[in-house]
Amino acid sequence: MADVTRNLGPSNSQSSYGEAIGHAEDYDKIIKNIDPNMTLFLNLFGKLDNATQLQFIWTTEGLRPPQVNAHLEKFDYTFEKVNGIRHLQNFQQHVYKSGYITDAQIKAGKIYTPDELPRQKFNVSQQLARDIELALAKNDVARAENGSTPAMTGGVRYFMNTEKQACTIATTGVVTTITSPSDTTAVNHGLHTGDFVFFVAGTMPSEIKEDLVYYIAEIENAPTTFQLYNTMEGAIKGIAADKVTLASAATTSNAMYIVKNNVRDLGGNNDFTLDDINIVLEMAAKRGGSPTEAFMSSPKMRRFNSLVNALATTNRKSGDKKMDMVTTTYISTAGVINARVHPMYDDNCIDILDPQYWHRKDFDPVHPVKDLPKTGTYDTFGLEGWIGLQADQPLSSASIIGIKR
Repeated sequence: MADVTRNLGPSNSQSSYGEAIGHAEDYDKIIKNIDPNMTLFLNLFGKLDNATQLQFIWTTEGLRPPQVNAHLEKFDYTFEKVNGIRHLQNFQQHVYKSGYITDAQIKAGKIYTPDELPRQKFNVSQQLARDIELALAKNDVARAENGSTPAMTGGVRYFMNTEKQACTIATTGVVTTITSPSDTTAVNHGLHTGDFVFFVAGTMPSEIKEDLVYYIAEIENAPTTFQLYNTMEGAIKGIAADKVTLASAATTSNAMYIVKNNVRDLGGNNDFTLDDINIVLEMAAKRGGSPTEAFMSSPKMRRFNSLVNALATTNRKSGDKKMDMVTTTYISTAGVINARVHPMYDDNCIDILDPQYWHRKDFDPVHPVKDLPKTGTYDTFGLEGWIGLQADQPLSSASIIGIKR
């Protein structure tokens, strides 16, 4: 997920065929409630005021890390730069479902319903609701229409992919962020003193552990580098003993990355463990997030039950003879999560979301297509709308991806 690059040229936030779009009756409540067991996100996410453009942009920011804050009784006021605001974006996706019923089908007597048309309209509504849910859950790209390819709204998977930055590390523990392991052009890291990162690498230096938090200290007038520390206090106060140092530098051959969001990638090599859940919850908690709702496939829910129940078996008091065999709640050191099966999730990921920061923002709510002419021996009907997803603060949520089946 990339930050917004503003383009002040010809607007791509409006229709490529004109600036106006018709307004019709809001059909959203029917769509949202028509199939609640299949459309978890459609029902869980709040709904904001309608978007006014096909490309919509919002701002987000995190709190600055804590700083040493002690001053003399008599001192002159000083002023520092405030935390930067980050812009995120998404696009509206045009959805449409339709059908037709022949006059003969409508007229023919039936034992299940006196009127075929309402039944088929209900079926199409249900199908459209599932299509929207699939977009919210699994769309991993956000794109505008280009004339031949339709626009697509980024879903949860788009916002919760690993946000990482390639880097090198000198023996002194100074990290330089670069474009990629094959392109050593230095780029701004956008971090502040006291912020933390995790590392992943093709070849990890022995001094760096993949699952540990490392704190950073900005280097003045050098926005592409920072000093690495083992403790937040060390980073804030510049404690030399807490600096990370390496026996040999980590270069582009190590293929090292800093991970900036709360995503743990298992690379398809291992199934998840409770420790993986604890790690991503710790990431979110340290960034001020409180994810509570975990979504996963049915097979991964069975594994979740097995792991949590095994822990409960180990820890239950002697003499206890009863234990629930289906567990949906896990209490970790970093928070409490409620696990739920999402019928559209694959086995390769678990998303742990903070629902208060996820909202639908539609351009034109789902509505019936009106005034369709009768051109033959059949009646036609259709539903259409423009749907979008706004993630107010992706850093409040966490994910485990690349889970082995």
